[in-house]
Amino acid sequence: MNIRDRVAALRQKMKEHSLSAYLIPSSDPHQSEYLPENYKTREFISGFTGSAGTVLVTKDKAILWTDGRYFLQAEKQLEGSGIELYKMMEPGVPTVNEFLKSALKPGEKLGMDGKVVSVYSFDSMQKELGGIELVTDIDLIGEIWKDRPQAVLSEAFILEEKYTGKSAKEKIEEVRYMLTEKKADSTVIGALEDVCYLFNVRGRDVRCNPVVTAYAIVDKTRAIIFISSKQLTDEVKSYFASQGVTVMGYEDVFAEAAKLTGKVYIDPSRTNVYLYSQIKANVEKGLNLTSTLKAIKNAVELKNFDDAMEKDGAAMVKILKWVEENAGKGITEWDVSEKLLKFRAEGKDFLEESFETISGYGPNGAIIHYAPSPAESAKLQPKSFLLLDSGGQYLNGTTDITRTIKLGELTEQEKTDYTLVLKAHISLARAKFKAGTTGHAIDTIPREHLWARGRDYKHGTGHGVGYVLSVHEGPQSISSRFLDVPMKLGMVTSNEPGLYVAGSHGIRIESLIVTTEFAKTDDGEFYQFKTITLCPIDTRPIVPGILSDEDINWLNEYHKEVRERLSPYLDEAHKAFLVDRTKAI
Repeated sequence: MNIRDRVAALRQKMKEHSLSAYLIPSSDPHQSEYLPENYKTREFISGFTGSAGTVLVTKDKAILWTDGRYFLQAEKQLEGSGIELYKMMEPGVPTVNEFLKSALKPGEKLGMDGKVVSVYSFDSMQKELGGIELVTDIDLIGEIWKDRPQAVLSEAFILEEKYTGKSAKEKIEEVRYMLTEKKADSTVIGALEDVCYLFNVRGRDVRCNPVVTAYAIVDKTRAIIFISSKQLTDEVKSYFASQGVTVMGYEDVFAEAAKLTGKVYIDPSRTNVYLYSQIKANVEKGLNLTSTLKAIKNAVELKNFDDAMEKDGAAMVKILKWVEENAGKGITEWDVSEKLLKFRAEGKDFLEESFETISGYGPNGAIIHYAPSPAESAKLQPKSFLLLDSGGQYLNGTTDITRTIKLGELTEQEKTDYTLVLKAHISLARAKFKAGTTGHAIDTIPREHLWARGRDYKHGTGHGVGYVLSVHEGPQSISSRFLDVPMKLGMVTSNEPGLYVAGSHGIRIESLIVTTEFAKTDDGEFYQFKTITLCPIDTRPIVPGILSDEDINWLNEYHKEVRERLSPYLDEAHKAFLVDRTKAI
């Protein structure tokens, strides 16, 4: 079936169930950003492969909502599908709920699979869509997706304490302490990363995310992981037993949730409606307790991050040299992503990529989350830029890095845009701020240099990064979207401003930064960022006069550290390249 056929089949099912509309979010039962193949339902129904978006099908319309990272990609992928693109946050574009409120009449039914809808989303629909009946026990995509992939249940493994810095038992006690503080009796955890963090367990169930598929319940006396027994080795079972962790079957979580008494704490953004409906006890809603814990990396994790950055940086130096030497010789964007994977795999304790590599040459770089394929991949010419955004999962850390590489002759606009992005990147890297400051407030620091030229970018400046978990992690965010989450010591966050010109070029420069202490004065405590990513930043496109002396000094000092720490990993030819690319300006 093509996309039009799938939408038609869905409408037939809607008719059979007396539904006026059906909602397909980008989600799974754990409200994950990166989905296993069997839960890519929105991609199945629309053909759009971006990581964020929602499809709504009514009797006469089919609409995809997605954000600014994916506007160009969605326009291309929706061509001929009959599905309209609604650009989120753009003037005059209604939200999903606003559209539903105007399109459906009181008494009409909106259907959805409650196992992939978060409590937060459901609550907002109930609040905003009064009179519309919400039907949450119906999986219509499952009824029409005849060749739906089977769930991947990989072999679990324990991430040793030399990597995590804490035992599962210690983390469980921290959760119990936080429950006591909140006067709650138990917590139900649905987020895969949080379950894996808590129990120091990892797996390969989801591509680029070293997680197992599991739920957790922690109360004052029990810590339970709900997971298929097929995933557990004797070593994992033994570790769980030593840490006081009880193992139960994956589906048993629903019955156990129904037995809970007192006050149950859940994260409404990471708990599905079906699981929530099983809980009979009083519920308190808030951010997962484990999300707060795992966002603040301990000293062991931060030391391991440094080691991972050195291995990753060496791979990046190799790909930078290879790209520059081979542009114009027939290599493609796809060849670059495959070659980079090979270089990363040479590093000790490499597991897999941390996300699908974004390798965008020239105009493709303007598609913010563009990903090449073997069939569709531009050849690199000795001109313009290659935007290369990639990352790796290692046993001792997760990386995420973007470098924009000069391949040859550049236009004046390309050079100016590049220098402005670099200035924005350095301004955030150099930022000082008072303890308690949110990422929302910090977001203006890099953007002001672009705003001064009437320019901006349609994505966040920074996201949290997990530790051998998801490359995108909360709760912190540096973006224009307000979140009442202050930047705290030990948080690892990305620094990735950009500029994008449709049909011409895209520029992004990204490194990971960790929040560290700056100063304590009579006026309070102040923090700063330390850049932990190690890789040359191309200085050849820089336009003189835009960077300040302080900017240049920061860049030179950064390159000095990159040169000193990466040289031991490289042969003489790559060392010489590194020296040239990190020379002072």
